[in-house]
Amino acid sequence: MKKNILANFLGKFWGILSNFLFIPVYIKLLGFESYSIISFTLIIAGVMAILDAGLTATLSREFARNDNTKDERVRTYRTLESLYFIITAVCIAAIFFSADSIALKFLNLKSYSPSEVSLFLKIISFETGFQLLIRFYFGGLLGLEKQVKANFYQIGWGIVRNGFVVFLLFLLPTLKAFFLWQAFSTLLFTILVKFSLEKELTGKYSICFSINIEKEILKNVWKFAGGMLLIAIVAAVNTQMDKIMITRLLSVETLGYYTLALSLSQAIIIVVTPITTALLPRFTYQYSGGQSEEAAKLFNMAGLIVSILVFAIMANMSFFAKDLVWIWTNNLTIVHNTSDFMPILSISMGMSALVNLPYQIAIANGYTKLNNILGVLSLIITFPGYWLATQYYGAVGTALVFCCVQTITTFVYLYFINKKILKTRIITDIYLKQILLPLIISFGIAFIFSSLSGFIHDNRILKVFWIGISTIFCLFFTVLILVPKQMFKNILKLKNSPFK
Repeated sequence: MKKNILANFLGKFWGILSNFLFIPVYIKLLGFESYSIISFTLIIAGVMAILDAGLTATLSREFARNDNTKDERVRTYRTLESLYFIITAVCIAAIFFSADSIALKFLNLKSYSPSEVSLFLKIISFETGFQLLIRFYFGGLLGLEKQVKANFYQIGWGIVRNGFVVFLLFLLPTLKAFFLWQAFSTLLFTILVKFSLEKELTGKYSICFSINIEKEILKNVWKFAGGMLLIAIVAAVNTQMDKIMITRLLSVETLGYYTLALSLSQAIIIVVTPITTALLPRFTYQYSGGQSEEAAKLFNMAGLIVSILVFAIMANMSFFAKDLVWIWTNNLTIVHNTSDFMPILSISMGMSALVNLPYQIAIANGYTKLNNILGVLSLIITFPGYWLATQYYGAVGTALVFCCVQTITTFVYLYFINKKILKTRIITDIYLKQILLPLIISFGIAFIFSSLSGFIHDNRILKVFWIGISTIFCLFFTVLILVPKQMFKNILKLKNSPFK
């Protein structure tokens, strides 16, 4: 598992690095309005993720179960893959044939005509469809605990898709070239990842595509997949509604600024996801084997580590919001238009990151009911909340509603997952040790460092150095105060640790 966590960290680190490296380059080469169109296509991809239908999570879970034979895994894979081929076709058709309507009704741009935007969306339809398919194959590799291989392909895909396109843009700085390259890259890596998964699962390399749906397999997995489908629908609405509302009530440029700030604040989730992703197969194995006490101990240890990371990064993003945006883009206009909601979005992403680990516990137990209930209830707040807040307070209002919903959901979700599955001391072990104390320590240290940063003015390198020191201090003192000595020794030595 240590190797898997390290591989996930490298994969997610590449995600952070690619954002820092390439988004400012895209803006410089294509212009901010073009980047706003890219942001809008991300909304479409997020909505289309509904079509995943929970099959990726189902595949990962079935592969990770210790009571499934090799033959059962292969049959499950063939059935779910066949369904995914149909899903991919539906996704492509849905975007392709609605492109003209979307271009006319949702976007009002200065530099691009509706026909040009429609062409971009038709290209994106293929890229979005194959994104769904490649993530399905990634889910298979992760379920088999082949996370080193999965991250190897993930990083390679990111380099080719998001990095190599920069060289193309220097020669041909157009959105059409940008979207065509991304579609080609995703198609290429979809084939490569399928090739690899087939080898791991069957012992033979194959890229054969066929439709083979077994009713018995569907009968065994439909309940979990159905629950995951409802989660996907509600999650897509909840995670995209803020951006859809900004597009409808404000402007596509405001959406670009909002998405830029959101991309930076998502670094919090990217940092902790490697841990939670690596633990899902282990949690599934433990719970399916009746080892609930061991799983609870692993959760408490991992939960503390995740919380320390989350609050250290969240605190520094909140207090150094303007500095981070300026370091990233070197553009004062962007700083002015994004820094107001950066702290709010940082807290939102931090709360969302805290839910990641208990969510893996729920998935390992096939428990999706709570996610669906909370998701549907949150829509009661978000629908009117986004509408009113965006109209009266702009994108800041949108961010505030998003933050409130994420914070409330986090506390409620932790309470009920603990009550149903973990059965630990919720007040002391989770609310106090994993939330309140790490928050107080990190925010206190980050506040002190931000107050003393006045001597650094226009030097981006010094600002990076200062924010880095602040983050290290947050991590060091939180670990020193909250992590028991024996646990700390086990982590350092990687002996007798649940991560072993």
